[in-house]
Amino acid sequence: MRVKRSGEGAKGRVEYGGGGGGRSASAPGSVAAPAPFGLAMEESEIRVLLDRLDAVSARLSVFPAERLIAEYRSILTDLLRRAMKGFSLRRDLRWRKTDRKMFVTIERAEAAMEELEDAFRREGDRSRAIALLEEIKGCLISLLL
Repeated sequence: MRVKRSGEGAKGRVEYGGGGGGRSASAPGSVAAPAPFGLAMEESEIRVLLDRLDAVSARLSVFPAERLIAEYRSILTDLLRRAMKGFSLRRDLRWRKTDRKMFVTIERAEAAMEELEDAFRREGDRSRAIALLEEIKGCLISLLL
């Protein structure tokens, strides 16, 4: 960095820089990363869906109804679809480390949903149903966040 003094002695104005026009130095041919608006929007939508899932699961734990189970399954399906979309994108980018873990987690969430529906149909396994709600939420969090 060059420092030029304009004026006499220490009372003058000090100018910094080499006349780069205010732009930072970057490697030739490099492209600035675009603002991650799409990523922030996707994350916001996921958080809204997870909040809805929490609200429905709280209502399910108090009063299990077929309508609530259907709503819960709908939200779960949407979240799993988003997870699979993100998974296919990462797979296209050659991130194959998480292939097996991702599919195992999705299968675990779907199996827990089936067991949850059975537990609510029996109406005697409320503690197991609540544990399954938490397991499904844990699977979704590990997939999406």
